[in-house]
Amino acid sequence: MVVSKELPENLAAKAQRRNWYARAEADKVLDWIEDSGQRFLGVDVAQKQEDGTWMLLLDNLDLSRQTENFEAVRRGRQFVAEYDGKGRMFAPVWQDRGE
Repeated sequence: MVVSKELPENLAAKAQRRNWYARAEADKVLDWIEDSGQRFLGVDVAQKQEDGTWMLLLDNLDLSRQTENFEAVRRGRQFVAEYDGKGRMFAPVWQDRGE
């Protein structure tokens, strides 16, 4: 994850594991990305296994070539909604635009 601007403390505290969020919090991270002018790059997905370990899923959303940030965030929200399920966690990926 490329981060040069820190998430607000109250949002960062909701991470399940470092940068991984349940759907509701992932949506809030996407709100923050959009509102704060970060460049949204995509989302990684992990599944919590019965033994408590996490498995990174091959399904992910790579929008690093997307130039329109509004459209990238919209697609990110759609991806999170489609891949949400029991034990699923999401790691939004962004980059500070440096503006």
